[in-house]
Order: sequence, then structure tokens, then C-alpha cells
Amino acid sequence: MNAIEAIMTRKSVRSFKEQKVTDEQLEQIILAGTRAPSGMANEPWRFAIVKEDNVKSRIAKLTKHTKVLESADALICLFMDTEVGYDVVKDANTMGACAENMLLAAHAMGLGAVWIAEIRKNKEQVAIECSVDPERYDMMVVMPVGYSDESPEPTPRKRTLDEVIISRK
Repeated sequence: MNAIEAIMTRKSVRSFKEQKVTDEQLEQIILAGTRAPSGMANEPWRFAIVKEDNVKSRIAKLTKHTKVLESADALICLFMDTEVGYDVVKDANTMGACAENMLLAAHAMGLGAVWIAEIRKNKEQVAIECSVDPERYDMMVVMPVGYSDESPEPTPRKRTLDEVIISRK
């Protein structure tokens, strides 16, 4: 799958089959995330992989998207290392690029994923569940990953290009 095809056909997946995802697949997704651009090459991304059902369940209860997290075979929690950051907005943009790379990689590998940011309201508890220092590592998103149990059709966009392009000079 080429890059444009992956971008145009990717969709957020919120329902998963009971099929297992391998450690190698998860590591490939994370590796794709680390290829995102980062200001001053600070690479602030850090990851926690959660496959243990009891830990996954406790994390799932920290969000209104409980069923989504519980149904995924694995969770990848993305953290921003605040000790290597230099500008919180630029570093947050970097984390978004990292997460998007990961979503595209999962899709290209035939997996489904979605990023859950609403859980940030409980980011300290997520960090503790992952055995990560919440003072140093700012939890940005939790990404449930698995084999999709949904239609492969991407979600249509609400706006046309004419509506989103607000200036041409």
C-alpha cells in the first residue's frame, strides 16, 4: 500500500476481533511512530505496551471509551518525555505526527487502531498503571490496536476542499 492509499483509506477502528497481535507488529507500529518529524530532533516520544488483560481493564475504566480499549488485543500508550522537550506546542505537534504515523502503519499492516485522547483527564493514573513516572512522562493518547471487526470503508469527510481551503494567493 502506498502512502496516499494508506492516508485515503485509513479509518478509526473502535471494535476488534479476538485475534492476537504479535509483539513484532506492535514494535513495527512504534518504529513507524519514531519516524515522525521532531523539532530540534528531540524525539520526545516514549511508549508503553499493555497486553495484560487486568492492566488493560484498569486503564479502560479511566475513559468513557471503556469497551473500545477492552476489545483491543493491545494498547500502546504514548507519552511525551518532558525532560527532552523544548516547546510544549511544538512537542505536542510532534506527538500528533508520531501517533498519525502509527495509525497509518497499523492500517498498512492490516490492523485497526484509533487514538483516544479523552483519557488524558486521567493521565496520571494511566502512567501509574504503565509503571511510568507521571511527573516526567506526559501521557498524550492511548492507542487500542487489533484486528478490525468493522467495515473497511473509511469515514466520509464532512467538508469539501472548497470549504476547508480558506485562502489562495
